[in-house]
Amino acid sequence: MMEFNNLDGFLTEKGDKLYDTSNRSMRYGDGIFETIKLVNGELLFWDDHYERLLKGMQHLKLDTIGKEKDFWKKEIDKVVVKNYFTNARIRIIVYRNSPGTYTPMGNRIGFLIEGTRFDKPDYNYSKQGLTLGLFEGDHKGMSPLNNLKTTSALLFVLAGVYKKESELDDVVVLNAAGRVCETVSSNIFAVVNNKVITPKLSEGCLDGVMRKQMIKAIKQQELDFEEGELTLNELREANEIFTTNSMVGVQGISQFEGRSKDFSVVKKLQSYLDSVLQ
Repeated sequence: MMEFNNLDGFLTEKGDKLYDTSNRSMRYGDGIFETIKLVNGELLFWDDHYERLLKGMQHLKLDTIGKEKDFWKKEIDKVVVKNYFTNARIRIIVYRNSPGTYTPMGNRIGFLIEGTRFDKPDYNYSKQGLTLGLFEGDHKGMSPLNNLKTTSALLFVLAGVYKKESELDDVVVLNAAGRVCETVSSNIFAVVNNKVITPKLSEGCLDGVMRKQMIKAIKQQELDFEEGELTLNELREANEIFTTNSMVGVQGISQFEGRSKDFSVVKKLQSYLDSVLQ
């Protein structure tokens, strides 16, 4: 069955030419994106995704006039309805659509909305857990720009290449200070001395939508919790490690650098996600 994308408000067949060589997202990584989970026709955590999209556009000084929440919802709905999506991964890419080199001549935007259908909408953590390693290549910066999902993602591409070569499920990415930041596509949490710790945003990690949900769930469970600095030694000695993102939910780590980890907090957080989908 033919599927369609939404390019600047117009439906185009997947496979059609989308950009020319002047596209700034392709040339300079001058854009941001959001990936949203559609379940039973509903966009999960849509308010949080829109808030981050708007924050990112403002940070990149992109034109936001007329691009409020209702605008984006209508543009997403074009893709959902045309493709008969019920459960799908929806991706919005917003980029600066103005001529210029490093210095753009304007801030008007272009956008692409695409979707990929899937059959299993539930959030289910892997019962055997994931294997986690350490990416010791480049480190991530710690400015507010690093909290956004930009279209410049070379660090995570390199970390992903290392993950594949090492036959691991995921790898830790460190920040410029050498502390734990996140993984290839997820935020990271650790249980250290009965306290749940996740890197604070000033450590350079993504301002994750599922991260926000898990912090809410952790507080509801009345667990001891801290957003702070997480060292590599603390991660190695942690009783439990888990990762979060908006597509897969929460995933427990069974081994980090060969050291086995527990799953007790993950099970509690999974119950929270189950309630979200009810």
